[in-house]
Amino acid sequence: MGHFIQAIVAPHATANMIATHWPELPRLDRENGYAVFLVDADLIDAKIEPDKTPPLTDNTLILLTDGFRKLLKAMSRNGQLAYVETEYFGGDGGQGGVVFRDGVEIMPPTWNESNTINEALGIIGIERGEFADRFDAVGFGLVRSNDGIRNLIQAQTSSNKE
Repeated sequence: MGHFIQAIVAPHATANMIATHWPELPRLDRENGYAVFLVDADLIDAKIEPDKTPPLTDNTLILLTDGFRKLLKAMSRNGQLAYVETEYFGGDGGQGGVVFRDGVEIMPPTWNESNTINEALGIIGIERGEFADRFDAVGFGLVRSNDGIRNLIQAQTSSNKE
């Protein structure tokens, strides 16, 4: 079984600014004061010119082009955010993240077999609470892919309408 997620995680204050500037991003609000935004190559390419040059850094984050990295940096000018990815299949793979605060990259792109996302989420202030780790606190343990998060967003939207 696999786990493939590409998302921006931010506190609600930063998330509200992101939603203002990039309203087409699917958003899942969490009860712990954070929001998860789903991203994919099409959404990124629609927002910025597709990068045709190799990245400045040698990271294994699939969607973190130099243009997307600059956009994330700009979106963090008055707040903080983490961009995270997972790519696991049958127990093999890894996870990565990068963190920005006030327009500065404070955790460079990092890819490891485990714990990178917990580290990135800890930097932006997410607490474990009653969950085993921060990964679960934002809901990533409940799903296997961005489609799973989309289902959570639809459920959240439906319950907000009632």
